[in-house]
Order: sequence, then structure tokens, then C-alpha cells
Amino acid sequence: MKITVFIILLLVLLIPAGWFAASGPELIRLTPVIAEVSPLYLGVIPFIQADKLREQTQPVCDYLAYRIGRPVRLTTVPDYESLARLLELGKIQIAWFSHASLEKLRGGRDWQVLCRPMQYDSVLYYGQIVVREDSAFKTVHDLRGHSFAYVDRFSGSGFYFPNIYLAAEGIKPLDFFSEVAFTQSHRSSIMGVLDGRYDAAAVFSSDLVYESSEGLRVIARTGPIPNDPLVVRADLDSGLKTQIEQAMLTMHEDKKGIEYLNTLKILRGTAKYVSENEVQTLLHPKNSSH
Repeated sequence: MKITVFIILLLVLLIPAGWFAASGPELIRLTPVIAEVSPLYLGVIPFIQADKLREQTQPVCDYLAYRIGRPVRLTTVPDYESLARLLELGKIQIAWFSHASLEKLRGGRDWQVLCRPMQYDSVLYYGQIVVREDSAFKTVHDLRGHSFAYVDRFSGSGFYFPNIYLAAEGIKPLDFFSEVAFTQSHRSSIMGVLDGRYDAAAVFSSDLVYESSEGLRVIARTGPIPNDPLVVRADLDSGLKTQIEQAMLTMHEDKKGIEYLNTLKILRGTAKYVSENEVQTLLHPKNSSH
């Protein structure tokens, strides 16, 4: 009787700690296990200031998390080469490249474009070459012997397409400009022009990457440039890849997605996301039937 009372008292004391009796006096310890779903990481480069970058990309992370049922965290990396490296290493699962950086960095890597944003009713956009509003520059030819700012060697509107435009104008940047600088962000380029550090800069859009275009004047437009793609490795788990792709392509049909898009439309003009096949058909309509 005393032994029975002792065992009962022992059980009462041990149950809160995760112990209980299986049968008779034998005790089994239960270890509670919480199955946590590992987060996905969406990588971007800081092409604009940190607060605006998060404001314009966090809705995508939040919506994806809602649709696929696991956390999606925003990861900022210093440049497109780092973005490519982290994607290859599996440190990020989704990379938001520029069109030019994707074309230059993909090489033989097995990457897959899931979608691109439809912004301002188009899958294409134009870059800008800007100068100070109070300057005397009217065309790019007026910039001979003056300083010029690029963003990044893998930026579409901040390097690749402006150079195509300058070449068409017969301009060789290293011979034509007194100084060529790489600022690593569109905002830095714009601020450099406003502050007088650079006489002109090639940027995405002064209205979208800075508070406004006040104090600036556009003297040339570059492009057209396909909108920035969301990219994954082709060997990403096929079920997860399909989930991400379907979530993005049906965002404009989902009640919660529409709420996020209402914010994105104000910030970036984003109305929906479209498949890469649709984008390529729009870019190359003559090849769509082959």
C-alpha cells in the first residue's frame, strides 16, 4: 500500500515535466516535438534605399507566405553577382534579378524564370538618363567632357541598355566622359546628380527610386527593357516550385493577393505577375507560333 501511494505521488510530480506511466511502475518520458517549417529566402539587391526596398518587396514575401504556408524572408545582398552566388549555393530560394543581370550571370546555370511583374500595363519599361534641371545639357552629346554615373555592370537601366543607346549615338563612354562612376544604387546616382558630384546618370526611374523627380530633367530614355524576373533554380523541389509559381500568377485573382497588389500598384504600378512564356510571346510575337 505504501509503495502504491509512493508511485502515485511520484507520477503526480513527474507528469508536468513530461512523464507518465505506460503500464505498471514503468515510466516513459515524452519529449514534445514542434514541427517547424523552414523559411524560404527571397533575395534582392539594394537598388533603392532600405525602407523603400522593404516597402516595395515585403508584400510579395507576405503574400507568398500566406499562399504556401511557410515563412518567406527578405534577404538583401550587395550586388547581382552575390545574388547569383547565393542562389547557386541554395542560401536563397528565389532571386529577384534585373533582366540584364539574369542574361549576363545565368550562363550555363540551370535557372528558371517563374514570372515577371506587369507594371503600368506593360512587361517592358524604359530607363532614363537624367541631369540637373538647372543644367544646360539638352542631349547626351552635350555631356562630352563631363562626369557620368552608372549603377552596376549588371543593371539593365543602370548600365547595359544605356550603353546600347550611347553606342547608337556614336558615343564611347570611356573616351567621351571625363569620369565614369559606379554608385551601386539608383538612389545614389540620383543623389549624386542632385548634389553636383555627377553631371548625368543612367537610372531606372527618378520618380520610383527617389522621393520625386524634382530637380532633375530626363534628356534620354533607354530600352525597352523587360521587367525584372523572379528566378529559382530548376532543381528546386517541383512541388514547392509549382506552389510559388501558381501563387504569383494568380495573385490578382486572390482576395488577399488583391489587397497586396493595391499597395504595389501605388508603389510600383504592379497590377499582376505574368508567366515567362507570356512575356516571351509579347517580346517575340513572330516566334510564338513556332
